Amino acid sequence: MSLEYSSVDSVKKVLVYGGTHGNELSGVYLIKHWKKHPVFIKRSSFETILDEANPAAVKLCKRYVDTDLNRCFTDQILSESNPSEYEKQRAQQLNAQYGPKKSPSAIDFIIDLHNTTANNGVSFVVEDSADIFIMQSCAYVQANLGAPCRVFLIEDNPYYTVRSVGKHPLGVEIGPQSHGILRADVTLTMKRVVALLLDFAHLFNTGHEFPPTRVDDIFRAKERVDFPRDAQDDLNGVIHPSLQDNDWSRLNPGDPIFLTFDEEVITWPGVANDNEMHVAFVNEAAYYEKNLAFWLCTRESKQVAGLRRGATDVEK
Repeated sequence: MSLEYSSVDSVKKVLVYGGTHGNELSGVYLIKHWKKHPVFIKRSSFETILDEANPAAVKLCKRYVDTDLNRCFTDQILSESNPSEYEKQRAQQLNAQYGPKKSPSAIDFIIDLHNTTANNGVSFVVEDSADIFIMQSCAYVQANLGAPCRVFLIEDNPYYTVRSVGKHPLGVEIGPQSHGILRADVTLTMKRVVALLLDFAHLFNTGHEFPPTRVDDIFRAKERVDFPRDAQDDLNGVIHPSLQDNDWSRLNPGDPIFLTFDEEVITWPGVANDNEMHVAFVNEAAYYEKNLAFWLCTRESKQVAGLRRGATDVEK
């Protein structure tokens, strides 16, 4: 592989968020646990900060109070004067505390912990595939987790996340887990993923060079698909049983995608350019309000440049 190395500044601070959505409980309770028992998240080469992104929603065990915090980090909202919605206020607070967004003083690495009701397994939500630090971190986890780990790439469809304040933002989505509950397998897997990400950052800081590599199982978000609806805009069907729980699978023209309440099968017509499409976040409970039954994605691999530390101010 002939790719060159990229030099990136060392990591001074890593922020791990739980509770961006107050009913996604793996991150909520891991953050609480690690605050009481911080040895797990400590690494000698950087400071690890733990924070509850949306404490009011966590207290209510709701996704949000007024509006989705994970869509509030637009330039317009962050500069809005005296917003009335709680999450907009909170977005401004977090931006002031850990940013400002897009500034040299923004925190180095943000790990944002989420659960999904979809059968996603372990997935990373990546905002920019040109971020070599993030892409190498994904490759490191893929190589060391011992379980499939997909990359959900949203750079063509950004949604202004809480983690976008950081220089290197990474969302961790693990499911299936119903909102408002904890599953042992999901929560312990999340713990392992966070440990690997912190190990990666520590190895990077202490001079380990990550050679050029290939990141597989990248699913680029391309198109939102809504449920079938009637003339009153009410749902007129559900995810077809053959699609349910088959996140990341290939969708071929003619495959069933919905079943109406009259038991009519609705099939996938395909796309004009004949791109191979895959599905993600199938039947995610939180997306009903967003008119989203599943995401259509293209599946990719990406050659990623090697990574080495640029700054020399971190002790070994």
